[in-house]
Amino acid sequence: MNKEEIEIKLASAHGWEGKNRLLVQLARDLAPLPHDELNETNRVVGCESTAWLKISWEGEYIQLAADSESRIVKGLLVLLMAAYQGKTRPEISGFDCEAWLISLGLTRFLSASRGNGVKAIIGKIHNTIITDAH
Repeated sequence: MNKEEIEIKLASAHGWEGKNRLLVQLARDLAPLPHDELNETNRVVGCESTAWLKISWEGEYIQLAADSESRIVKGLLVLLMAAYQGKTRPEISGFDCEAWLISLGLTRFLSASRGNGVKAIIGKIHNTIITDAH
């Protein structure tokens, strides 16, 4: 599911229960990472639930794969992957993901620990575009 499709679905979801249901549905569609990729390199530090984000490059385009033990976090990973998947470093740098999440009406429903986890995932992506020479 791409960014625009997610935006449409979230706009039609009413309240936290509707958005929560959608996140769980998105989580079901996320293919799990292979066991050997559930490692410390891919682990997202700062998430209350264990989460992994594998970042690679196909030419100049970022490729993301993710997994989590939590269905809600998996759903949030799907959202973030839709926002960043296939983008270039300048596109990633120029995208205000936190503002996007606010516009989707999600941030007010996230607990402090989940909000910190989302920031950690975004931070991992941004740190990679700075430090990872491909």
